[in-house]
Amino acid sequence: MKLGFFLLSLALSFARYDGFLHRFSYSSGELSSLTLFKKYPLSQNHYERYIKRINSKNHTIQNYEIANGHLRNQEENVEDLVTRIMRQFNETDTNSTTNTNRPRGFRIVLNKSMFQNMANQFPGLNGFEEDGEEETNGEEEKIQKEKQNNNENDHPNIYYDAYGNPIRTFGRRAGNQVKSSENFQIITKSPISFCDVGGYQNIKRELEQCIDILANYTKYAPYNVRTPKGLILEGPPGNGKTLLAKALAGEANTSFITVSGSEFQEKYVGVGSSRIRELFKLATANIPCIIFIDEIDALGRKRSSDGDTSGNERDSTLNELLVALDGFKNTSGVFVIGATNRADLLDSALTRPGRIDKRIYIGNPDSVTRKAVLEIHSKGKPYDSSVIIEDLVELTNGLSCAEIENLTNEAMLNALRHNRNQFTSSDLDVILNKMLAGWQPTDHEFTTNVIDQIAIHELGHCIVGLLSTHHSKMTKVIINLSAPNSPAYTVFESSASNILTREALFEHLMILLGGRIAEEAFYGVSVSTGAINDFQEALKLAEKMVCYYGMGKKLIYPSTSDKYKEIIDTEVAVLIQDAYEYSEYIIRNAKGFIQEGANMLKQNKVVKAETLNALIRDKYKHLLDLKV
Repeated sequence: MKLGFFLLSLALSFARYDGFLHRFSYSSGELSSLTLFKKYPLSQNHYERYIKRINSKNHTIQNYEIANGHLRNQEENVEDLVTRIMRQFNETDTNSTTNTNRPRGFRIVLNKSMFQNMANQFPGLNGFEEDGEEETNGEEEKIQKEKQNNNENDHPNIYYDAYGNPIRTFGRRAGNQVKSSENFQIITKSPISFCDVGGYQNIKRELEQCIDILANYTKYAPYNVRTPKGLILEGPPGNGKTLLAKALAGEANTSFITVSGSEFQEKYVGVGSSRIRELFKLATANIPCIIFIDEIDALGRKRSSDGDTSGNERDSTLNELLVALDGFKNTSGVFVIGATNRADLLDSALTRPGRIDKRIYIGNPDSVTRKAVLEIHSKGKPYDSSVIIEDLVELTNGLSCAEIENLTNEAMLNALRHNRNQFTSSDLDVILNKMLAGWQPTDHEFTTNVIDQIAIHELGHCIVGLLSTHHSKMTKVIINLSAPNSPAYTVFESSASNILTREALFEHLMILLGGRIAEEAFYGVSVSTGAINDFQEALKLAEKMVCYYGMGKKLIYPSTSDKYKEIIDTEVAVLIQDAYEYSEYIIRNAKGFIQEGANMLKQNKVVKAETLNALIRDKYKHLLDLKV
């Protein structure tokens, strides 16, 4: 408490209340003048009464010592002390008094330069700084760290209170930039970068120019080029559209506003349009700035003319967005990113050249991206030697990035649930089966005869799949009694291409029918209802092959005439019957293999394709000579 007497003097000389700076001229114990910058936050009488209360206390300071040991024994009037300090401050204080964002409440504030001037006025103050250094050092380090984390560079000087303690002054950016509005808020620093996004190298390279446009948008002006106003990230869910937008903002080191397309829909007319204006006003005040609109199809859906009131309001909001993107007002430095998995619903005026004219499709990851995603999400999750990343890359073919992350996360949780500190390939198989077929807490209660028939059914699918040459390869067959819909299923590799040949589709028909044919071969007419889904899928596929793909004996297209309907029905029936006969030919010659494979499946619950192929090579080589 060496400088306790300064509290009163600084209160008189320099005070901030509710963001306003007040100075008091003081002489002869009477209030001679009161100067308030800006306007009175409270009435003038409030300040007069406050000063009079202070003046009524004729304080004396006795026997005080300033850090270097200087001792004064005579009484000194507070007025003289205040006058000396005010004179020094008025000569050196050049700080702005326009800051209106200070926290509410009374606070005594002086910056470091003022504190140094006071130290020069009172030499012993240096000793106080030395004494208090240990106490304030940790706090100053905290403040510096907090400023770095929040990217707040509001004031070049740290402010101190009367005791020399630092005061946090965050909340404003240089240049009086507004950091938030009523409904939206600026994120000044995105913690995500491209390093946090696994794979997608081609997409990252495409986004690099977008980063350059954001960071150096003025350099494009001399070249008479129109810089893109934004881009659409489209594709199936779970592949990192939002993550890429955050990484783009982090790499460009720009302000970032994230909103949802549904935030602009309210029950009151005009709210959506006003929020669009508010959004772009905030963005233009903080350029360069990224606006990320998640699920933009809720905002940019195609306009309708059905006269619906809600549709009219949505159209008005979309019109306001179109004007903001390409209107008379200049919005250079604002970059709009939209994410959607229904790009087909977007209005053509929104995606035309000149508005959001860049479109990037983000599909399911390829093998390189899957490996990068697996490496990122396996960090910090210990696994044993049975888990091989290269094998997981093949195992996760067809999964989205979110599903891959969920696979590794759930595998680690499954291991911890069983008191193991590492996850294994078995944990991955368990979770993958849950993802493919679902899970229920209680198993199906089937008799042994039913399970036998289920195993025979699945081996019928397997043998046709193993001998197919154009269809995707089979990976494993599973009996999973905890699956809610299907107690057993055969898993095939996901196709890397969406272009399929007639041979591949025809073999798929054969595989679908193989289960029922195997039941007939072993049980005769005593077949089960387990083939109901197989028949539904086979009928849909055959109709597509005939009507849409033109893969029947005649080129037929859908028509409402009875003649064409009859031709289509005939073509579909012929196609299914041909597939049935080919599958029956294979299964009749593979009954021994089917029976032995079914026994293995009942015992092990899971049989991989490698095991079944080895069984064919060892005991049933004649099956390899069967021609499909």
